[in-house]
Amino acid sequence: MKCFNCGKDIPGDAKACKFCEAPVEDPPTDEEMELAAGILESMDPELQSVIRAAAKNSATAEEFMARMMVGDCPTCGSDDVGDCGEDPEIEHPCLGRCYECGQLWCLDCGEMLDQSAVECPHEAICAACELEEACETLPGDCVTILQWQAGREG
Repeated sequence: MKCFNCGKDIPGDAKACKFCEAPVEDPPTDEEMELAAGILESMDPELQSVIRAAAKNSATAEEFMARMMVGDCPTCGSDDVGDCGEDPEIEHPCLGRCYECGQLWCLDCGEMLDQSAVECPHEAICAACELEEACETLPGDCVTILQWQAGREG
């Protein structure tokens, strides 16, 4: 049997991979693989290229997800990054962290954060917004948040 996360051979009765410590999960079914292939084929060729490059350059499924969902560090360009969802001090999956330079940033709006941040200041703007419950605007596209960011830069 192979670990779905890292691809290494593991015993058939393993509950976790001894190499990457990922829990052992059933591999995708043929139907799930066909569905994923169909979705990939329907995407713009440039996006397909980005996804394929991320998959090729990732040793594990977790690393692939970090490449796709977090991206490279906006400060130093490192790809040794992850989200803070499992960080016991932060526990916020919408904050990115660079393990090389230590930079924290908001994955929703791109705001650079200091090391003591546990949430992005844009969240207070969203909480104060009259549209909070019905708002479908992504923080990076919100006029109010963009104006707040421009004021901080100016």
